[in-house]
Formats: sequence, structure tokens, C-alpha cells
Amino acid sequence: MKTLFISDLHLDPKRPDIQACFDQFINSCLSLNKTPHSNNIESLFILGDLFEVWIGDDASIPVYKQPIAQLKQLADSGTNIYVMHGNRDFLMGSAFEQASGSELIPDLHQLTIASQNILLSHGDIFCIDDKEYLNFRTMVRDPLWQLEFLSKPIAERVSIAQSMRQKSQQNGLEKASDITDVNQQAIEQAMLKYNSSTLIHGHTHRPATHEFKINNNPVKRIVLPDWTPDAKVFEIIH
Repeated sequence: MKTLFISDLHLDPKRPDIQACFDQFINSCLSLNKTPHSNNIESLFILGDLFEVWIGDDASIPVYKQPIAQLKQLADSGTNIYVMHGNRDFLMGSAFEQASGSELIPDLHQLTIASQNILLSHGDIFCIDDKEYLNFRTMVRDPLWQLEFLSKPIAERVSIAQSMRQKSQQNGLEKASDITDVNQQAIEQAMLKYNSSTLIHGHTHRPATHEFKINNNPVKRIVLPDWTPDAKVFEIIH
């Protein structure tokens, strides 16, 4: 059996090239699941930013009906699908779960595969040197802020989301690359807290495998790539 990990797809109706990559991925998974053998996809973990923007289940499910239907098809074929909120789609809720056949999981999330204690995250919670972003994240993750935002008309939510995105892009251009990357101390603290030998995350769009030691024990941090035709899906065979 296989467990797959992907992140930062940023699916967008304006980007048919990304949707085409997703089509190919889903079709490959469905093909593997059709014939019982050791390569069946037992679980798929999507670690945030599945969608480019999500302004509420009521407004966004119709926009992304194609990939949501594809996820449901994969779930119906026998794959367990787990989705983590990212910094673009943190407003996904129960209606999304039902429509896609997936389960929303928290950031951070633990699982054990083949005796490995693995910690999963979107990754942005480790960017503690970017104080401005952390303040923004705290604001938009507040249940009261979300309740107020979701009560607004869809057109107003679209306008607010566009404004936030433009500001984020501008801020990103003005920040040094090390500020927008993860903080090593924050990484090590989380791995110690959860007693994990492996951390898998996305968000930074800087794919790599980082090997280091915590208290003289070898550990590794796997950074998933964003979604491109050349992106490699990280898998664990068990």
C-alpha cells in the first residue's frame, strides 16, 4: 500500500495547466486502485493550499466543483483523503468535507507509518520570523473574525480576498527570503514536543529534504513542492 503527500496545488479556474496536472494525478491514482495489488493508494494527505482561494463553502464549492468531484471519485475508489487548511483555503468546512469525501485534519497532525512517527504541517506556523504574517494569521484564524467574514455577501468577500492577496504579494516582494522561510528552532521544538523523527510540510515552495540531529538523534524535514508538471509526489510504501 502507498500513502501519498502533496501540498500547495493552488488550484485555480484561471490556471487550466495546474488543473491538467491534477487530472493526471487523480487518473493515475484511480488506475492504481482499480486492480488490487500492493500499489493501491491507501491514503492521500493534502497539506494545505489545495485551492488558490477559499472564501467559504457556500461560495467556493461551485467554483471548484471539478476537482472536488475528482476527490470524491478517488475517495469512493477506496483512498482515505485527509486535507489540511493552508494560508489560502483556511475557511474550508464541513460542506467541503461532505462534497469531496475527505476529512479535514488539524495543523499539526501526527501519524505512524511503518514504525515512523511522522508530524504533518502546512508549514506557515514555523515562519515565526515573519511577525507581520503571523499577526495576520492569528487574525484570520480567529473564529469570531471568520464568523463575521462568512456573514458578508459573496461579492464583498471576493473583494476582501483580492485586496488581501494583493497586499500579501507586495509584502512578499519586500521581505528577505530568510524571513519568509521556516525557523529551525521552531521546527525542532515541534518535533521534540510530538516525538517525531520526520516532519513533512509545504508552504515555502522550497522543496528539499533536510537531515539533522535533535539531541543526537537523526531526524529529517521533508519540504513538499508546489504543483507543477515536474513536481514529484512524496510517497511512503508500507
